Amino acid sequence: MITSHQNPLVKSTLRLRSSSHRKKQGKFLIDGTREIRLAMGSGYSVETIFFSSSQEQELSEFAEQSLATSQPRLITVSPEIMMKLSYGERNDTPLAVAQTPSLPLQDLKLSRESLVLVLDRTEKPGNLGACLRTSTACSVDAVILTQPLCDVFNPNVIRASRGTIFQLPLAISTAEEARNYFRVLGIAIHAARVDGSRNLWQLDLRQGAAVIFGNEADGLGADWADTDAFKISMSDRADSLNLSISAAVTLYEACRQRTLEEVCQRSTPTPAPAS
Repeated sequence: MITSHQNPLVKSTLRLRSSSHRKKQGKFLIDGTREIRLAMGSGYSVETIFFSSSQEQELSEFAEQSLATSQPRLITVSPEIMMKLSYGERNDTPLAVAQTPSLPLQDLKLSRESLVLVLDRTEKPGNLGACLRTSTACSVDAVILTQPLCDVFNPNVIRASRGTIFQLPLAISTAEEARNYFRVLGIAIHAARVDGSRNLWQLDLRQGAAVIFGNEADGLGADWADTDAFKISMSDRADSLNLSISAAVTLYEACRQRTLEEVCQRSTPTPAPAS
């Protein structure tokens, strides 16, 4: 059991609360049993899991899985050390250290029928996490982050996503790479703008579609200037919606259209054979 605050492993783990150290070490932290299990189940490389000496049940459950896979390393620490390592008030749950994946665009397996959410230069971790949680609920095929300003594996992102970040196909790219990728696949691109020429309800999202949302403060950048733009209708008393709300409204409209299409196809009677 580790009890010293000066332990080198404790000190290096604590540094991972800083974005610069996460980038330097190529590692990130996962807080919580559910989130750790989702990461491991989705193939993320979890190196170490810390447990408080009071978390005997969680330790024994993870020990069985660790014996079968030879990973990760399980370490017990004192409650005081666990409180220091943990995020916010989550000192009653395990903490894991995982390797940060590169998330190249080329690793995505999409088709011209895919529904994709693109977040351009997203800045706030809470918004990103909420968008990922909604994307999972709406069965989005992938989320592409173009030039993200926030750390994708910031603890706030993981927490706001409720761990669904580990269940989604993710990629990080430039806007130009994403545009070329969609062009090759034949996926229609629809960019959200407050001055869009069409209303969301006028879009056909039943086939392949990539919906693009810009930075919270500045909207979409010049890279998307010539993209088909749509807007979400709202009262004159409001001039915009929060990023995660805008994405949720749009993705659920895509779900509605696609579900309606499936229902219509199932209910269409089979033509009688010609006599």
